[in-house]
Amino acid sequence: MHLSGDADRDQAAAALREHFARGRLTLDELSERIEIVFRSRSREDLRLAFRGLPEFTARGFAATAARAAALVLFTGAWLLFSFALLTVLALTAIIHGVSGPELAGFALVWLVPTYFLRRLWRRPSARQFPRGA
Repeated sequence: MHLSGDADRDQAAAALREHFARGRLTLDELSERIEIVFRSRSREDLRLAFRGLPEFTARGFAATAARAAALVLFTGAWLLFSFALLTVLALTAIIHGVSGPELAGFALVWLVPTYFLRRLWRRPSARQFPRGA
């Protein structure tokens, strides 16, 4: 049995606050689990406070970093696409004017990738993470 020290308890409490900030715990659940942390005498006791919560692992960190890189890449591509589309629309309007159907076409061409990018930016909701057993 490994004894838990003040540093272990402080680190566990900080991790629980991070879970709360990410929407995985309610305020009541956070209070209950923090109470378990500060009453703990061993690392095994500390683990009880994290039952049902996802672990912070290297694989999870790598997946988060990969997702962030993809978001940056796709957002940059969307910005370039939007600028190019706006330029084409402006040139079309200057050269021969723009009709209603052409404006609708430009809007549709812009809205489709914008919709998909918005879906990528949405964060996973708290209901995707299992609660304690």
